[in-house]
Amino acid sequence: MNPSIYKFALVAAMAALALNASADQGKGGMSDMGGMKMDNMGSQNAKPVAKSFGENEAEVKAVDKAKKSITLNHGPIKSKTVEMPPMTMAFSVENASLLSNVKAGDKVKFIIENVDNAPTVTSLTVQK
Repeated sequence: MNPSIYKFALVAAMAALALNASADQGKGGMSDMGGMKMDNMGSQNAKPVAKSFGENEAEVKAVDKAKKSITLNHGPIKSKTVEMPPMTMAFSVENASLLSNVKAGDKVKFIIENVDNAPTVTSLTVQK
């Protein structure tokens, strides 16, 4: 027999084994959802994800009105489009008027969203 036929037969057998193994692995994949909790799937009582987002808290470290930016020492941030751990970071502000009544040392609540691929403060309130 021709050596090319042996090579072809070997490759075909290996491909068949690989497909069979792949099919066996798929049986426990998406169809096995025993560990998932789906009590409220499709329920009208389920809470929308957006409800978990809200104002974040921070201490103002610096304000740069010329550059429309604010440096905040903030806790964990979670918004519709931004999620980050606690840190001190400078952020652009969506509207320069947000900086009119804020100064270093102020405690603030803020909302941040991804605007033009950059985390941007869209709401800012000084706490008393």
